[in-house]
Amino acid sequence: MPRLPRLPLTAVLPPPPSAGVVGDPGVCVPGGEFQRVSAERGVVLGGPAAILLQVAHPLVAEGVAVHSDYTSGPAHRLLGTLQAALTIAFGDTEQAHAIARHVGAQHARVRGTTRTDAPGTPAGTPYRANDPDLALWVHATLVWTARRVAERYVGLVLTPEQRERHWQESKPFARLFAVPERALPGSVAEFDAYVERTVAGLVVTDAARRVAGDVLTQRTTPPLPGVAALARSITADLLPLRLAVDYGIAPTRGRRTAAGLLRTGLRAARPVLPQRLAEWPHAEVSRRRVRASPSRTSAGPGGTAG
Repeated sequence: MPRLPRLPLTAVLPPPPSAGVVGDPGVCVPGGEFQRVSAERGVVLGGPAAILLQVAHPLVAEGVAVHSDYTSGPAHRLLGTLQAALTIAFGDTEQAHAIARHVGAQHARVRGTTRTDAPGTPAGTPYRANDPDLALWVHATLVWTARRVAERYVGLVLTPEQRERHWQESKPFARLFAVPERALPGSVAEFDAYVERTVAGLVVTDAARRVAGDVLTQRTTPPLPGVAALARSITADLLPLRLAVDYGIAPTRGRRTAAGLLRTGLRAARPVLPQRLAEWPHAEVSRRRVRASPSRTSAGPGGTAG
């Protein structure tokens, strides 16, 4: 078993971007439902579940297996994804576009053909990471898991109207990764139906199981006893049952108990937590940038707030 790199605990707190252009709202609706959900630190609990949903698509799994560095540094890769998502959600327009261009350039190199057969996907099937259908599925996993964690663990109560706005306000994020408007479900009901249909066709391949094993392994230094087991419990709780079983993390009584205790504790703590602890600092940087008036700063066009 190769010795895998470890991650300092400080790295799980990604720094916010610079303030950006004064008054620039960015690509996502300022203060909207998408930002409200994305601002919650607790949403990061859904990261492993989102990854496992993604790689249960055989074409995504093949791309990750051949081109990704999850095995050499899975925790680092997860945090890179988190930082990119936070920058797009809360950065100014250029910051969001810049990180999307960076990720898009990486994705442009991810292409090939599948090496083995999987149900519905014979060996030799071509794939490319910037395929609009695959990009839509990756986006959908992030939106779906974030909403599920926010409601289930953080305790946010989203009305049907807020769920609708959350989905609609996520669409600029998807468009940055070349998902065409015609491919995006028109309503949250259509989005949920799309996720349900796609999940029904997902297949947990050996490649997907290897990714899951890497993602759900404790990587911090100093090590935190019990973190890997808790991550498996949370992920089993969030995933559709069939997929959790196929990944070998069925929601056993012990896992259900652990996830339930964490849900209870987090939901009780959230109302009394200071905003600076409950939210990513990116959200406050965004609020200050949007509230600021360009006429009150010395920054010229394209400048930044001090």
